Amino acid sequence: MYQAKIHVSRHDTSADALQSALEGVTQLVDRHSRREISRRLGEAVDQLAIDLYSGIVDGVSAIQEAEISSRLCQRLEDKLDGMQAGDYTFNVIAQSVPDRGPRSMEKLFGADIFLSVSLDGPDGFDKGIFIQAKYDRNVDQSELADAVKKMQNTAGRCGSYVWIYTPGGVKVFSAKQIEDMNDKFFRGQVSRSVEGFSGRILDCFAGSRDWGIPASDPDRRKSVAARLRKARAANIVDLQLQKTREL
Repeated sequence: MYQAKIHVSRHDTSADALQSALEGVTQLVDRHSRREISRRLGEAVDQLAIDLYSGIVDGVSAIQEAEISSRLCQRLEDKLDGMQAGDYTFNVIAQSVPDRGPRSMEKLFGADIFLSVSLDGPDGFDKGIFIQAKYDRNVDQSELADAVKKMQNTAGRCGSYVWIYTPGGVKVFSAKQIEDMNDKFFRGQVSRSVEGFSGRILDCFAGSRDWGIPASDPDRRKSVAARLRKARAANIVDLQLQKTREL
Protein backbone atom coordinates (compact mmCIF):
# COMPACT_ATOMS: atom_id res chain seq x y z
CA MET A 1 0.00 0.00 0.00
CA TYR A 2 1.27 3.49 -0.72
CA GLN A 3 0.17 7.10 -0.78
CA ALA A 4 -0.10 8.84 -4.13
CA LYS A 5 0.06 12.62 -4.47
CA ILE A 6 -2.19 13.77 -7.27
CA HIS A 7 -1.52 16.90 -9.33
CA VAL A 8 -4.40 18.20 -11.40
CA SER A 9 -4.17 20.79 -14.12
CA ARG A 10 -6.24 23.91 -13.46
CA HIS A 11 -7.78 23.29 -16.87
CA ASP A 12 -9.10 19.83 -15.85
CA THR A 13 -12.43 20.36 -14.10
CA SER A 14 -13.82 16.82 -14.28
CA ALA A 15 -15.31 15.37 -11.09
CA ASP A 16 -12.67 12.62 -11.04
CA ALA A 17 -9.80 15.09 -11.28
CA LEU A 18 -11.25 17.54 -8.76
CA GLN A 19 -11.98 14.84 -6.19
CA SER A 20 -8.53 13.31 -6.54
CA ALA A 21 -6.98 16.72 -6.06
CA LEU A 22 -8.83 17.15 -2.78
CA GLU A 23 -7.98 13.78 -1.31
CA GLY A 24 -4.74 11.91 -0.68
CA VAL A 25 -5.34 8.62 -2.47
CA THR A 26 -4.42 5.44 -0.63
CA GLN A 27 -4.02 2.83 -3.35
CA LEU A 28 -4.39 -0.86 -2.54
CA VAL A 29 -3.55 -1.76 -6.13
CA ASP A 30 -0.40 -0.88 -8.07
CA ARG A 31 -0.81 2.03 -10.47
CA HIS A 32 -0.70 -0.06 -13.65
CA SER A 33 -3.25 -2.62 -12.42
CA ARG A 34 -5.54 0.11 -11.07
CA ARG A 35 -5.50 1.86 -14.43
CA GLU A 36 -6.14 -1.35 -16.37
CA ILE A 37 -8.95 -2.59 -14.10
CA SER A 38 -10.71 0.79 -14.19
CA ARG A 39 -10.23 1.16 -17.94
CA ARG A 40 -11.48 -2.30 -18.84
CA LEU A 41 -14.53 -2.09 -16.60
CA GLY A 42 -15.33 1.44 -17.74
CA GLU A 43 -14.97 0.62 -21.43
CA ALA A 44 -17.07 -2.53 -21.09
CA VAL A 45 -19.95 -0.80 -19.28
CA ASP A 46 -19.94 2.20 -21.63
CA GLN A 47 -19.82 0.12 -24.81
CA LEU A 48 -22.62 -2.16 -23.66
CA ALA A 49 -24.74 0.83 -22.64
CA ILE A 50 -24.15 2.46 -26.03
CA ASP A 51 -25.13 -0.76 -27.80
CA LEU A 52 -28.32 -1.14 -25.74
CA TYR A 53 -29.42 2.51 -25.67
CA SER A 54 -32.52 2.66 -27.85
CA GLY A 55 -34.59 5.21 -29.65
CA ILE A 56 -38.27 5.90 -29.04
CA VAL A 57 -40.84 3.86 -30.96
CA ASP A 58 -44.51 4.85 -30.77
CA GLY A 59 -43.79 7.08 -27.80
CA VAL A 60 -41.87 4.52 -25.70
CA SER A 61 -38.28 3.31 -25.53
CA ALA A 62 -37.69 0.26 -27.71
CA ILE A 63 -35.53 -1.18 -24.92
CA GLN A 64 -36.65 -0.30 -21.40
CA GLU A 65 -34.27 0.69 -18.59
CA ALA A 66 -34.88 -2.57 -16.70
CA GLU A 67 -33.94 -4.59 -19.78
CA ILE A 68 -30.78 -2.54 -20.34
CA SER A 69 -29.65 -3.14 -16.75
CA SER A 70 -30.36 -6.87 -16.90
CA ARG A 71 -28.68 -7.39 -20.26
CA LEU A 72 -25.74 -5.17 -19.31
CA CYS A 73 -25.01 -7.28 -16.21
CA GLN A 74 -25.23 -10.56 -18.14
CA ARG A 75 -23.05 -9.27 -20.95
CA LEU A 76 -20.45 -7.98 -18.49
CA GLU A 77 -20.00 -11.58 -17.35
CA ASP A 78 -19.56 -12.71 -20.95
CA LYS A 79 -17.15 -9.89 -21.77
CA LEU A 80 -14.98 -9.60 -18.66
CA ASP A 81 -14.91 -13.07 -17.07
CA GLY A 82 -11.36 -14.41 -17.30
CA MET A 83 -9.93 -11.13 -18.65
CA GLN A 84 -6.50 -10.05 -17.44
CA ALA A 85 -6.08 -6.48 -16.14
CA GLY A 86 -2.59 -5.70 -14.97
CA ASP A 87 -1.68 -8.23 -12.27
CA TYR A 88 -5.32 -9.24 -11.73
CA THR A 89 -7.91 -11.42 -13.46
CA PHE A 90 -11.64 -10.68 -13.55
CA ASN A 91 -13.91 -13.47 -12.28
CA VAL A 92 -17.47 -12.35 -12.98
CA ILE A 93 -20.90 -13.69 -12.03
CA ALA A 94 -24.17 -12.02 -13.04
CA GLN A 95 -27.71 -12.89 -11.98
CA SER A 96 -31.12 -11.26 -12.37
CA VAL A 97 -34.48 -11.48 -10.65
CA PRO A 98 -37.10 -12.62 -13.20
CA ASP A 99 -40.05 -11.02 -11.40
CA ARG A 100 -40.63 -7.51 -12.77
CA GLY A 101 -44.15 -7.16 -11.39
CA PRO A 102 -45.45 -4.42 -9.09
CA ARG A 103 -43.94 -6.11 -6.00
CA SER A 104 -40.59 -7.01 -7.52
CA MET A 105 -37.44 -6.69 -5.39
CA GLU A 106 -36.40 -3.49 -7.17
CA LYS A 107 -39.77 -1.90 -6.32
CA LEU A 108 -39.37 -2.88 -2.68
CA PHE A 109 -35.88 -1.48 -2.32
CA GLY A 110 -34.95 0.93 -5.08
CA ALA A 111 -31.85 -0.63 -6.66
CA ASP A 112 -31.67 -1.74 -10.28
CA ILE A 113 -28.16 -3.16 -9.93
CA PHE A 114 -26.18 -4.46 -6.98
CA LEU A 115 -22.46 -4.31 -7.76
CA SER A 116 -20.25 -6.59 -5.69
CA VAL A 117 -16.46 -6.13 -5.82
CA SER A 118 -13.84 -8.30 -4.10
CA LEU A 119 -10.14 -7.48 -4.32
CA ASP A 120 -7.70 -10.32 -3.69
CA GLY A 121 -4.65 -9.92 -1.43
CA PRO A 122 -3.66 -8.99 2.16
CA ASP A 123 -4.88 -5.42 1.63
CA GLY A 124 -7.96 -6.53 -0.28
CA PHE A 125 -11.61 -5.85 0.42
CA ASP A 126 -15.17 -7.02 -0.21
CA LYS A 127 -17.68 -4.27 -1.06
CA GLY A 128 -21.25 -3.82 -2.21
CA ILE A 129 -22.80 -0.89 -4.09
CA PHE A 130 -26.47 -0.20 -4.80
CA ILE A 131 -27.17 1.45 -8.14
CA GLN A 132 -30.32 3.07 -9.51
CA ALA A 133 -30.18 3.27 -13.32
CA LYS A 134 -32.17 5.64 -15.55
CA TYR A 135 -32.36 6.81 -19.14
CA ASP A 136 -31.14 10.39 -19.52
CA ARG A 137 -34.48 11.30 -21.07
CA ASN A 138 -36.62 9.53 -18.50
CA VAL A 139 -35.71 10.84 -15.04
CA ASP A 140 -38.39 11.69 -12.49
CA GLN A 141 -36.61 13.79 -9.87
CA SER A 142 -38.92 12.92 -7.00
CA GLU A 143 -38.92 9.21 -7.83
CA LEU A 144 -35.12 9.09 -8.16
CA ALA A 145 -34.58 10.98 -4.89
CA ASP A 146 -36.87 8.52 -3.11
CA ALA A 147 -35.03 5.52 -4.57
CA VAL A 148 -31.66 6.96 -3.52
CA LYS A 149 -32.97 7.60 -0.01
CA LYS A 150 -34.02 3.96 0.28
CA MET A 151 -30.58 2.81 -0.83
CA GLN A 152 -28.83 5.14 1.61
CA ASN A 153 -30.93 3.86 4.50
CA THR A 154 -29.36 0.46 3.93
CA ALA A 155 -25.90 1.09 2.46
CA GLY A 156 -25.12 4.73 3.33
CA ARG A 157 -23.83 7.35 0.90
CA CYS A 158 -20.68 5.45 0.00
CA GLY A 159 -22.75 2.45 -1.08
CA SER A 160 -25.42 4.29 -3.10
CA TYR A 161 -25.00 5.60 -6.65
CA VAL A 162 -26.98 6.51 -9.78
CA TRP A 163 -26.11 5.51 -13.33
CA ILE A 164 -27.61 7.56 -16.16
CA TYR A 165 -27.72 5.80 -19.54
CA THR A 166 -26.85 8.18 -22.38
CA PRO A 167 -26.10 7.70 -26.10
CA GLY A 168 -22.40 8.10 -25.26
CA GLY A 169 -22.24 5.70 -22.31
CA VAL A 170 -22.93 5.89 -18.57
CA LYS A 171 -22.73 8.95 -16.33
CA VAL A 172 -22.27 8.28 -12.61
CA PHE A 173 -23.68 10.43 -9.80
CA SER A 174 -23.24 9.98 -6.07
CA ALA A 175 -26.06 9.91 -3.54
CA LYS A 176 -24.80 13.25 -2.21
CA GLN A 177 -25.14 14.81 -5.66
CA ILE A 178 -28.73 13.57 -5.95
CA GLU A 179 -29.50 14.99 -2.50
CA ASP A 180 -28.09 18.38 -3.47
CA MET A 181 -29.96 18.70 -6.75
CA ASN A 182 -32.48 21.49 -7.07
CA ASP A 183 -35.34 22.00 -9.52
CA LYS A 184 -32.81 22.25 -12.36
CA PHE A 185 -31.80 18.68 -11.51
CA PHE A 186 -28.64 17.59 -13.38
CA ARG A 187 -27.70 21.06 -14.56
CA GLY A 188 -24.48 22.17 -12.92
CA GLN A 189 -23.70 18.67 -11.61
CA VAL A 190 -20.45 17.12 -12.83
CA SER A 191 -20.74 13.40 -13.43
CA ARG A 192 -18.06 10.74 -13.20
CA SER A 193 -17.30 8.17 -15.84
CA VAL A 194 -17.59 4.49 -14.94
CA GLU A 195 -13.81 4.33 -15.28
CA GLY A 196 -13.43 7.11 -12.71
CA PHE A 197 -16.06 5.49 -10.48
CA SER A 198 -14.15 2.18 -10.66
CA GLY A 199 -11.00 3.96 -9.51
CA ARG A 200 -12.94 5.33 -6.53
CA ILE A 201 -13.90 1.78 -5.55
CA LEU A 202 -10.30 0.59 -5.76
CA ASP A 203 -9.14 3.59 -3.73
CA CYS A 204 -11.71 2.75 -1.03
CA PHE A 205 -13.75 5.95 -1.42
CA ALA A 206 -16.79 4.13 -2.86
CA GLY A 207 -18.58 1.00 -1.73
CA SER A 208 -19.95 -0.44 1.51
CA ARG A 209 -17.83 -3.10 3.22
CA ASP A 210 -20.90 -4.16 5.22
CA TRP A 211 -22.46 -5.39 1.97
CA GLY A 212 -19.45 -7.16 0.49
CA ILE A 213 -19.49 -10.87 -0.31
CA PRO A 214 -16.59 -12.50 1.57
CA ALA A 215 -13.95 -13.80 -0.83
CA SER A 216 -13.57 -16.82 1.45
CA ASP A 217 -17.07 -18.12 0.63
CA PRO A 218 -16.53 -21.59 -0.92
CA ASP A 219 -19.52 -21.48 -3.28
CA ARG A 220 -19.34 -18.02 -4.84
CA ARG A 221 -22.31 -18.42 -7.16
CA LYS A 222 -24.54 -19.53 -4.28
CA SER A 223 -23.33 -16.59 -2.18
CA VAL A 224 -24.07 -14.19 -5.05
CA ALA A 225 -27.64 -15.51 -5.31
CA ALA A 226 -28.11 -15.10 -1.55
CA ARG A 227 -26.78 -11.54 -1.65
CA LEU A 228 -29.12 -10.65 -4.51
CA ARG A 229 -32.08 -11.77 -2.41
CA LYS A 230 -30.83 -9.88 0.66
CA ALA A 231 -30.14 -6.71 -1.33
CA ARG A 232 -33.61 -6.82 -2.95
CA ALA A 233 -32.12 -5.53 -6.17
CA ALA A 234 -33.23 -6.47 -9.66
CA ASN A 235 -29.76 -7.55 -10.84
CA ILE A 236 -26.36 -8.34 -9.42
CA VAL A 237 -22.94 -8.36 -11.03
CA ASP A 238 -20.14 -9.78 -8.90
CA LEU A 239 -16.54 -8.88 -9.73
CA GLN A 240 -13.72 -10.83 -8.12
CA LEU A 241 -10.31 -9.37 -8.86
CA GLN A 242 -7.92 -12.25 -8.36
CA LYS A 243 -4.19 -11.59 -8.08
CA THR A 244 -2.55 -13.72 -10.75
CA ARG A 245 0.87 -12.10 -11.09
CA GLU A 246 3.29 -10.84 -8.51
CA LEU A 247 4.91 -7.43 -8.82
